[in-house]
Amino acid sequence: MANTANLNLMKLFGMCLHILEEKGITIEESSDFKACEERMRDIGKRSITPMISSEHNDLSKDHAVWLILRKDGADIGGVAARHDTLVSETLTDFWARSYGRLYKNKGSLRPTASNSRAHDEISGQVIYMGEFFIAKQMRGSRHLLTLYTHLLFTYCQLRWKSDWLYAFIRADDAKLGYATEYGFTRQYPGAHHWDALPKGRATGEYLVALPAKELRDMAAFFNAHPSSLLGLDSLKRAE
Repeated sequence: MANTANLNLMKLFGMCLHILEEKGITIEESSDFKACEERMRDIGKRSITPMISSEHNDLSKDHAVWLILRKDGADIGGVAARHDTLVSETLTDFWARSYGRLYKNKGSLRPTASNSRAHDEISGQVIYMGEFFIAKQMRGSRHLLTLYTHLLFTYCQLRWKSDWLYAFIRADDAKLGYATEYGFTRQYPGAHHWDALPKGRATGEYLVALPAKELRDMAAFFNAHPSSLLGLDSLKRAE
C-alpha cells in the first residue's frame, strides 16, 4: 500500500512538472535561504516573514528548502517550506513559544483559547509553507497556481514523509476560494489573534492544512482524472 501511495505521489509530481515545463516554466531547488530571499525581492516581493527567514532562523539544509520558479531563464516566483517535528507540544504551544521570539517588541500573539482547537490535531511530522510569491507579470491563471502548489505538496511529502502540511492565507483570499484552488482540504478561520498586530501580518488570517492521507487520496484521484486537477480547457485559454 505504501509503495502504491508513493508511486501516485511521484506520478502527480511528474504530471505537474511536465505541464509546467511545456509552458517554459522550470523548478530550481535551493537551501540557500538568504540568496533565495534576495532573488524574490528582485522580482517584487516586499518582505519575508520571520517564521521562515534566514535572518531569524538557523534553517537546516536537511529540513528547509526553497523551490524557485523560472521561465525562459528568469525567476518568476517561489515558495519556501520548513519541516518541524511536533510530538511533545501542540501547534498552538509552538506558535506561542516561537512567535514570542520572532515578533519580540513588534507584536503580541494570543493563540485562540479552546480545549479542542481543530488545528491542534496538526502534529507529528509537520511541513510549514510560506513566502509563496509570483511576479506580478506572471499572475492571472489560478490553474497554474494549482500546479505550483500540488508540485510543492508532493515534493514535501516524498522528501519528508510528513503527517501534515499547513500555511496561512489572507481571509479575503480564502473567501475567494484560493485555499481550495491551492489544494488545502482543511480551513481554520481565526487560528490565532494578535493583541498588537505586527507589520506584515493581517487580522483574520486562515490557517489552511492538508493531512497526508488526504494528499495521498488526492494524488490517486488526480492521476486517474487529471482534468479534475488541471481544468485543461481553462488552462489553454490562460496561455
